Amino acid sequence: MLSRLTIILETKEEQSFDVNISSLLHGVLMEYIDSYYAESLHQAGWKPYSQYIECKGNCIYWHIQTLSEDSKNNILCPLLDEKFDRVYLKHKDRYLNISDKQLTEVTYQQLIDETYFKDSGQFFNIRFLTPCAFKSRGKYVLMPTLKLIYQSLMNKFDSNAVDFSIKSDEVLEQLETYSEIVGYNLRSTHFHLEGVRIPSFVGRIGIKVHGPQPLVNLVHFMLAFGEYSGVGIKCALGMGGIRIIKKGGLETNE
Repeated sequence: MLSRLTIILETKEEQSFDVNISSLLHGVLMEYIDSYYAESLHQAGWKPYSQYIECKGNCIYWHIQTLSEDSKNNILCPLLDEKFDRVYLKHKDRYLNISDKQLTEVTYQQLIDETYFKDSGQFFNIRFLTPCAFKSRGKYVLMPTLKLIYQSLMNKFDSNAVDFSIKSDEVLEQLETYSEIVGYNLRSTHFHLEGVRIPSFVGRIGIKVHGPQPLVNLVHFMLAFGEYSGVGIKCALGMGGIRIIKKGGLETNE
């Protein structure tokens, strides 16, 4: 089960927030879930959730995605409690009222049916909503490559799915061979985390898949899964939030 809880936080005009507040909200998240489960998340090498924010007008849209039924029950359900009606940011000493909560869910099978088992167009436009970066050979990589994107999504899927695996060197090689970045609008940025500035990027890329239809559909499925898992590093802390902004045709006027 894939779930997304969007919590809408009200801000005042004089308050200024950006994507870096998501690391503070992660701290709030950890306070509301069971301490034993929180400890297991710290010890695990994989994370069954991601979260990021979008600032729109005087509201913060806090998106929290879980990748299993267990993580939904332990992470999202406590936040759905009516008593959870505001957020306290310790480092800023501010309260933010919650004006709405929106929960959406989809099963893995439904996602597969809507992507892999339906013929997709060759073009995918992906927007990196929050700073994204990868790590390779101990160094941060702030420019996206198809290999890094696909590899990240494969690893995240195989770490959370229980019924089947999509990761293999052969499939990754085919995806690289038959895909290309055909347009982009990116800029470099930094994500601030506990005094560290992580070099990263935001913006949009257009991907074209030239290969056979099953390969095109696999890319569609992986990217749709990525809307829940995030892409790259530190997605649990607010990085790597993505959205498919158009399928089947290339969007260029951005």
